[in-house]
Amino acid sequence: MLLMIFQNGKDTMDKYLPIIIAGTLLGITFLILKLSLIIVKAEKRTGMKWVGYSFLIQFGVIFAIGSPLMLLGFAGAYEGDPLAIIPIIVVAAAVDLNIINVIHQVGLKRALFVLLLILVPIVFAMRFLGEFLATL
Repeated sequence: MLLMIFQNGKDTMDKYLPIIIAGTLLGITFLILKLSLIIVKAEKRTGMKWVGYSFLIQFGVIFAIGSPLMLLGFAGAYEGDPLAIIPIIVVAAAVDLNIINVIHQVGLKRALFVLLLILVPIVFAMRFLGEFLATL
């Protein structure tokens, strides 16, 4: 891919930029999840394997909850209406809060702190992932 960028110029990179940004944001979110579990002093399931499983479960659940919104966005059902996104983000946050609490058993207050740290990068990653999927 790097050779193609050098040969063809910058135009080929614009097509893959959303997926690169989404992957970078997901990697950063994984590290933020690990660091936030250290900050809240989680005692159970804090190894990298469990944090990876937890991250995949959280991302999968948020993706499953947000996929109808993405499908509506691809179809053009809402034209930039931010009110359509807010209920889905609230439901995804509530489910994610319970997932963090069940897997790592940190309590709801500490799980809320972890959720606040990781929710924003996941939402932006989903946005860039949706942008990439819309161009296919």
